[in-house]
Amino acid sequence: MNFRSEEELRSFGKQLAKQLRGGDWVSINGPLGAGKTVLCSGILQGLGFCGEVASPSYAIVHLYEPPELSIAVAHADLYRLDNVSELEELGLAEERAGRITLVEWAERAGSDYAIPSLCISIEPQADGSRNVQMKMEENEAANRT
Repeated sequence: MNFRSEEELRSFGKQLAKQLRGGDWVSINGPLGAGKTVLCSGILQGLGFCGEVASPSYAIVHLYEPPELSIAVAHADLYRLDNVSELEELGLAEERAGRITLVEWAERAGSDYAIPSLCISIEPQADGSRNVQMKMEENEAANRT
Protein backbone atom coordinates (compact mmCIF):
# COMPACT_ATOMS: atom_id res chain seq x y z
CA MET A 1 0.00 0.00 0.00
CA ASN A 2 1.17 3.51 -0.73
CA PHE A 3 0.11 6.57 1.24
CA ARG A 4 0.79 10.02 -0.21
CA SER A 5 0.49 11.99 3.02
CA GLU A 6 0.59 11.72 6.78
CA GLU A 7 -3.17 12.27 6.82
CA GLU A 8 -3.69 9.23 4.57
CA LEU A 9 -1.44 7.17 6.87
CA ARG A 10 -3.36 8.40 9.93
CA SER A 11 -6.66 7.56 8.25
CA PHE A 12 -5.37 4.06 7.50
CA GLY A 13 -4.52 3.71 11.20
CA LYS A 14 -8.09 4.65 12.13
CA GLN A 15 -9.43 1.91 9.88
CA LEU A 16 -6.88 -0.61 11.14
CA ALA A 17 -8.00 0.06 14.72
CA LYS A 18 -11.35 -1.56 13.94
CA GLN A 19 -9.57 -4.89 13.34
CA LEU A 20 -7.44 -4.90 16.49
CA ARG A 21 -8.48 -6.53 19.74
CA GLY A 22 -7.15 -7.22 23.22
CA GLY A 23 -3.93 -9.22 23.21
CA ASP A 24 -2.74 -7.93 19.84
CA TRP A 25 0.93 -7.00 19.68
CA VAL A 26 1.56 -4.74 16.67
CA SER A 27 5.16 -4.45 15.52
CA ILE A 28 5.77 -1.17 13.65
CA ASN A 29 9.13 -0.73 11.97
CA GLY A 30 10.74 1.80 9.66
CA PRO A 31 13.52 4.39 9.67
CA LEU A 32 13.44 7.66 11.61
CA GLY A 33 10.69 9.90 10.26
CA ALA A 34 8.88 7.08 8.46
CA GLY A 35 5.55 7.80 10.14
CA LYS A 36 5.41 5.16 12.87
CA THR A 37 3.95 7.57 15.44
CA VAL A 38 1.56 9.01 12.82
CA LEU A 39 0.21 5.50 12.25
CA CYS A 40 -0.10 4.92 16.01
CA SER A 41 -1.92 8.24 16.33
CA GLY A 42 -4.45 7.06 13.76
CA ILE A 43 -4.93 3.75 15.55
CA LEU A 44 -5.49 5.53 18.87
CA GLN A 45 -7.94 7.95 17.22
CA GLY A 46 -9.76 4.97 15.72
CA LEU A 47 -10.15 3.60 19.24
CA GLY A 48 -11.67 6.87 20.44
CA PHE A 49 -8.69 8.86 21.73
CA CYS A 50 -9.14 12.59 21.05
CA GLY A 51 -5.89 14.00 22.44
CA GLU A 52 -2.53 14.56 20.85
CA VAL A 53 -0.34 11.47 20.50
CA ALA A 54 3.34 12.08 21.19
CA SER A 55 6.13 9.65 20.47
CA PRO A 56 7.03 7.73 23.61
CA SER A 57 10.71 7.77 22.61
CA TYR A 58 11.85 9.28 25.93
CA ALA A 59 9.27 7.74 28.25
CA ILE A 60 9.55 4.47 26.24
CA VAL A 61 5.93 3.55 27.03
CA HIS A 62 2.74 5.63 27.09
CA LEU A 63 -0.38 3.97 28.47
CA TYR A 64 -3.86 4.90 27.30
CA GLU A 65 -6.84 3.62 29.29
CA PRO A 66 -10.61 3.66 29.03
CA PRO A 67 -12.73 5.76 29.21
CA GLU A 68 -10.50 7.85 26.93
CA LEU A 69 -10.66 5.03 24.40
CA SER A 70 -12.53 1.77 23.93
CA ILE A 71 -9.68 -0.56 25.02
CA ALA A 72 -6.41 -0.09 26.87
CA VAL A 73 -3.37 0.55 24.68
CA ALA A 74 0.34 0.46 25.49
CA HIS A 75 2.28 2.54 22.94
CA ALA A 76 5.99 1.80 23.15
CA ASP A 77 9.03 3.12 21.31
CA LEU A 78 12.08 0.90 21.71
CA TYR A 79 14.50 3.15 19.79
CA ARG A 80 16.40 4.14 22.95
CA LEU A 81 16.44 0.63 24.37
CA ASP A 82 20.01 -0.33 25.25
CA ASN A 83 19.44 -3.94 26.22
CA VAL A 84 16.64 -6.44 25.62
CA SER A 85 16.65 -7.20 29.36
CA GLU A 86 15.17 -3.71 29.93
CA LEU A 87 11.91 -4.94 28.39
CA GLU A 88 11.09 -6.91 31.53
CA GLU A 89 11.19 -3.70 33.57
CA LEU A 90 8.68 -2.07 31.19
CA GLY A 91 6.08 -4.78 31.78
CA LEU A 92 5.14 -5.02 28.11
CA ALA A 93 5.01 -8.80 28.23
CA GLU A 94 2.63 -8.87 31.18
CA GLU A 95 -1.14 -8.48 31.19
CA ARG A 96 -1.48 -8.21 27.41
CA ALA A 97 -4.87 -9.94 27.10
CA GLY A 98 -6.85 -6.83 27.95
CA ARG A 99 -4.97 -4.34 25.82
CA ILE A 100 -3.46 -3.65 22.43
CA THR A 101 0.31 -3.15 22.40
CA LEU A 102 1.74 -0.89 19.67
CA VAL A 103 5.54 -1.18 19.46
CA GLU A 104 7.64 1.19 17.38
CA TRP A 105 11.15 -0.08 16.59
CA ALA A 106 9.96 -3.53 17.62
CA GLU A 107 12.91 -5.21 15.93
CA ARG A 108 15.02 -4.04 18.90
CA ALA A 109 13.07 -6.45 21.14
CA GLY A 110 14.39 -9.48 19.29
CA SER A 111 12.34 -12.41 18.12
CA ASP A 112 12.23 -14.20 21.47
CA TYR A 113 10.45 -11.47 23.44
CA ALA A 114 7.01 -11.41 21.82
CA ILE A 115 5.34 -12.89 18.81
CA PRO A 116 3.69 -10.02 16.91
CA SER A 117 0.08 -10.42 15.88
CA LEU A 118 0.71 -7.96 13.08
CA CYS A 119 3.97 -6.70 11.59
CA ILE A 120 3.89 -3.34 9.81
CA SER A 121 6.84 -1.94 7.87
CA ILE A 122 6.81 1.68 6.71
CA GLU A 123 9.28 2.76 4.02
CA PRO A 124 9.46 6.47 3.06
CA GLN A 125 9.80 7.15 -0.65
CA ALA A 126 11.70 9.96 -2.43
CA ASP A 127 8.42 11.62 -3.44
CA GLY A 128 7.33 11.92 0.22
CA SER A 129 4.90 9.02 0.09
CA ARG A 130 5.20 5.93 2.27
CA ASN A 131 5.00 2.29 1.28
CA VAL A 132 3.40 0.16 3.97
CA GLN A 133 3.57 -3.61 4.14
CA MET A 134 1.63 -5.67 6.63
CA LYS A 135 2.02 -9.28 7.65
CA MET A 136 -0.36 -11.06 9.98
CA GLU A 137 1.34 -13.75 12.03
CA GLU A 138 -0.19 -17.22 11.98
CA ASN A 139 0.37 -17.76 15.69
CA GLU A 140 -1.17 -14.47 16.82
CA ALA A 141 -3.05 -16.19 19.64
CA ALA A 142 0.26 -16.76 21.44
CA ASN A 143 0.14 -13.23 22.87
CA ARG A 144 -3.47 -13.43 24.07
CA THR A 145 -2.75 -15.19 27.32
